[in-house]
This record gives sequence, C-alpha cells and structure tokens, in this order.
Amino acid sequence: MKWLEITVTTAPPAAEAVADIFWEGRGGGIEEMPAERGTVRLRGYLPIGPTTAVTLDAIRTRLSALPGFGLDVGPATVETAEVDDEGWADAWKKYIRPFAVGRLWITPTWDRTPPPRGAVVIELDPGMAFGSGLHPSTQMCLEVLDGRLRPGDAVLDVGTGSGILSIAAAKLGASEVLAVDIDAVAAAVARANVEHNGVAARVRVVEGDLLAGIENTANVLVANLTADLHLTFFPTVRANLAPGGVLAASGITAHREGEVGRAARAVGLARVQTLRSGEWRCLVLAAAG
Repeated sequence: MKWLEITVTTAPPAAEAVADIFWEGRGGGIEEMPAERGTVRLRGYLPIGPTTAVTLDAIRTRLSALPGFGLDVGPATVETAEVDDEGWADAWKKYIRPFAVGRLWITPTWDRTPPPRGAVVIELDPGMAFGSGLHPSTQMCLEVLDGRLRPGDAVLDVGTGSGILSIAAAKLGASEVLAVDIDAVAAAVARANVEHNGVAARVRVVEGDLLAGIENTANVLVANLTADLHLTFFPTVRANLAPGGVLAASGITAHREGEVGRAARAVGLARVQTLRSGEWRCLVLAAAG
C-alpha cells in the first residue's frame, strides 16, 4: 500500500503543538529531522484512503490556527509525498486489525483478511475523528445495533465521529440514518467513510449540537458521548424516539452509571438493558410505559 508522507517545517516553540496535531491525525509515528537554523521539521505518515484528503486539510487548518494561541510557527510549510509501504509502517499497522462485533466485521481498507462467512463488512481507516471501533463504548453501540435494529428502521446517530455506527446501521438494513456531529472535521471524515462504504444514499451527515433542531424520529437512536452530554440531551430525547424506539446511551463510566440512570428515569426513560465492558457502560433506554 501507499502512504502520504507529511513534512511540516515550523519554529521550535510550535514543535510540540504540531506533534500533537500529527498524533490527533493518527500520523503513524512522528520523527523530528534537522532543518535550517531557527526551524524544526516534523514528519508523519497517513495511510492513503478515503479520509486522507480530509485529514490533510484538517492538519493544515489546525496548523494555521496556532498563531491565534500565541505560538510562533515560523514558515509553517506543509510538504507531502506519496511513499510505498516500508518496514517502519508495520509496527503501526499491527495495532489496527480487523475485528468482529456480532455480524459486523470492521476492517481497515488496506487489510485483506477474509471476513467470516456472512459477515457485514465495514471498511474504516483512521482519521481525525473518534470511532475506530476499538473503544468499548463504540463496540457496545455496535452490539445494540446488531441485536435490536430491524430492516427498515430509522436511525439517529448523535456524535457520529468517524461515522462507524451510521455505516453499521445502514448495512444492517436501516432505511434512513441521520448522523450528527458538532465537529466539522468529524462530519467530513464521516461523509468520506459513508461514501467509501457505499451507503451514502441512506446516510446523511450533518453538523449540529446534539439533537438541537433535529425533528427526525428514530426506531434506534445511538449516542456514544459522555455522561455530562447525556444529562444535557435526555430531557428532550423522547421527542426523537418513535413509538417502541430505543436509545443506546454509551460512553458512560461505571462510577456515573447510577447518576445517568436516575436522570433517565426522571424524564420518563426506562432502562431495558445494560451493557458492560470493563469500566464502560451502555444503557439501553425506552420511553416508560
């Protein structure tokens, strides 16, 4: 496979911030190289795939924003080149391997491991968005979709990140999926992943703050967020649930499970299932009565 080599020349005071931008972009390792006096050169790599262009644009955008934080970025040049796979990449790629969640088979685009017979395949590359599928909170949402979604259901995906849950919903038979994220980069990455997986006809990705202004109703609503964000949108979420619909509220740590459960009950949401993975919890909720 080919990789995109990205080299940024910047001033020393900005080196740490630039390195953080690379790490956020899943840059496959960072190296610092000799440069002209008064500058440093940082180099990282991205796998060339459906989200590469979006991630590169995000790196440039976030680099250009650093002066606003009082950092001297120097020349702040960004150079790119396509390079072939080499041994240095293998150590990084081994951490991103295909895995199964129920019927779902999540694989990076470069891996050619045959999926299990009958598996529903999702191809997903790393990018500047939460949701590789490796985190327990994401996997529990995937379990809920695999177990509860029925062909023809409508789905809402709040805080879509990479779009993995929306793609899974569409491939499991959802008739329509609305994916929402407040972050423009995440929304762009999600759109690229949706397009790559061939489900753009049924998945629409929008920028938005939780469910503000969203009038759609869903048979299954997945929200892989934080406890605090769940507390924020619980009071209005019933309006977005179709009769008999369920909400999968994930991203909750064990010590906040009770608090979130009480908040759900207070607004008329009954717990019908609890998924647990290590310290993480996913509460499956439905309108009481």
